[in-house]
Amino acid sequence: MLKINDIFGLKNSNFSLELLEENNFQKDAWDIQTQTRRVEGGYEIRREIKNISQKTLNFYGFRSVLEGIDLGGNAEEDYFYCTENARIFNQLTIPLDYNRLDDNAKENEKFSLTINRKYCDPGVQAGRICSSTYQPLPAILLSNYGIKEGIVCGSLSQDVFYHSFEVGHKNGLAYLEIYSLFKDIAYREVKPAETLTDILYIGETKNADDINGLFDSYVNVLRTYLTDNEGSKSTNRHTLIWDSWNDGIWRDVSEEMLVNEAKAVKRLFPTVEWFQLDDGYSSFKEEIVPLVVAHGIGVPYEGDEGIDYEKFPNGMKGYTDKIKEVGLKPAVWIGAWVQTKARLYQEHPEWFLPYQYRIDLSMPQPLDVSQEEVRDYMTHALDVFITEYGFEGVKHDFWPYAFEDRHDLLKNKDKSGYEYREWWYKQMRSRLPKDGYLEVAVDFGSGNPFLGKYINNYRLGLDVGAGDWEERKTTVFWSVATLSTHTGDLYIPNSDSVGLLPGLSETDFEFTLNWQIITRTLVEISGKFSLVDENNSRLKKLQRAVQYLNNGENVYFAKFNYRRKGMLVPEIIYINSAFDCADEGYITVALFNAEETEKEIAFAPADVNLPEGEYEVENVWRNEKERRRNFAYLLQPHQSVLLKIKK
Repeated sequence: MLKINDIFGLKNSNFSLELLEENNFQKDAWDIQTQTRRVEGGYEIRREIKNISQKTLNFYGFRSVLEGIDLGGNAEEDYFYCTENARIFNQLTIPLDYNRLDDNAKENEKFSLTINRKYCDPGVQAGRICSSTYQPLPAILLSNYGIKEGIVCGSLSQDVFYHSFEVGHKNGLAYLEIYSLFKDIAYREVKPAETLTDILYIGETKNADDINGLFDSYVNVLRTYLTDNEGSKSTNRHTLIWDSWNDGIWRDVSEEMLVNEAKAVKRLFPTVEWFQLDDGYSSFKEEIVPLVVAHGIGVPYEGDEGIDYEKFPNGMKGYTDKIKEVGLKPAVWIGAWVQTKARLYQEHPEWFLPYQYRIDLSMPQPLDVSQEEVRDYMTHALDVFITEYGFEGVKHDFWPYAFEDRHDLLKNKDKSGYEYREWWYKQMRSRLPKDGYLEVAVDFGSGNPFLGKYINNYRLGLDVGAGDWEERKTTVFWSVATLSTHTGDLYIPNSDSVGLLPGLSETDFEFTLNWQIITRTLVEISGKFSLVDENNSRLKKLQRAVQYLNNGENVYFAKFNYRRKGMLVPEIIYINSAFDCADEGYITVALFNAEETEKEIAFAPADVNLPEGEYEVENVWRNEKERRRNFAYLLQPHQSVLLKIKK
């Protein structure tokens, strides 16, 4: 039986709050007030930290400790779960006593775990749980592989602090250490009479064995705080973005080519509202330095010389005017770091973060947003892109480095990375039209809904148009943790752009398309549609896929045990609607075989939340209809099946 802390009115545990050691000599300078109130599934803990001295002080944070926890089974079967686990460990659940801090521990014999850190950046893996730049849902679950109950702890505010965690056992009982710290700074300067507020959730779940509902109570409470979100609005939810990056286009863009594509997109895809120019508009040439990563926010520093006028003879304003004439809204990609051989870096190297622990100087570097001169330039860049050039939507790439890192990076300590994140997105949002969108990309989001305050959608995976199957599988795996939080109503998940995808086989194309349909992440499309025969079979499938969108709808994983070891790709996924119309009499189910051998995938009506009975079933891309009481399909390697089922 699960025994938690006295905070739940149960027994056997204790809860404590302490300042970090760095603050000990200043304890008398702080007034700390704690308020606790009952909320769904647990408690809200609100702490206010006030500087009661007469001088500015450095506050390093504090930690809370929940210990003496009996998780109801063999202690070696106790585990933790956080949505960043998939990216960092290639696992969803990690045993509490696993040595996750050892970068060299590729394999752990005690727990028979092999960790693949191919996509885990240097310096990220060894941090505390929930401290990565991957923007996880800011919550952790502690449970045991043999029970259905668990403890959930999560953030209810990211105004100043972020929460990270340490876990383990003492005397055979589990403990959870909760750290309230600051992104990008080691300490926060606090002025006399200034108050910092931290709000935390601690609760219990009865659904720790079901990835579809284990964070439900926490997320429901979180919704009461996130009430005025851009991410909850209709923008990007029911209409599409066309994006110039994928489907073999990359930097091969020009005004003439883009205007032609805009006309084709307008004719072929009525649900496309936005036309997004990705990298390729800058005059910063590949001959100068190999463009491993593109050049974006540094372009306005170069004035007219920053734009490639061979590609855009009428400049950016002339280009956006032409897109508007077609009847679409122009949007632009902005990379939030700068090539070291670009003018901005060459003339102002002091404006940049000391980020070489992760990215050496052959790569672009992120700006230090804590410097006033840097902020002045950043807002100038926004005025150029949005106000002067006339772009009405922004894809903001490579952005977490200045706001989401756990290391001490910012020169000035008067604000945390999260406070500067708030400032930056507020600046962007204030310049965009009311229905304009903000999209964020790398490091690829893992479901942090606090970003929805200003941002409409977030990229959750790798570019897959080149046809690398392992990257496709990896993106699917990462997405499972994010989508299962059911926070798409707060902040829309966005898969990689789908198009005709010439780099994929027909089987892999359907797999990719079906995944984006069933996960309601079909925010972007790409491709040179002006050159495609309108009877092309892939074009026809894509047109049907995007004719009725509901991005962010709740997605459910059937017969999926997220506690198993390894990189798990769900085989059965469903939504409680028809993917291609508003008829409430349907659900949609997709089946996936991500393996290299054929496999039968079967499910009963109850597995997809339907009563027993006979159903009319349409195998969508095979144009086959039949009646069934149970469902079983033999799938070849990489094959998927999309089913529209009448209730």
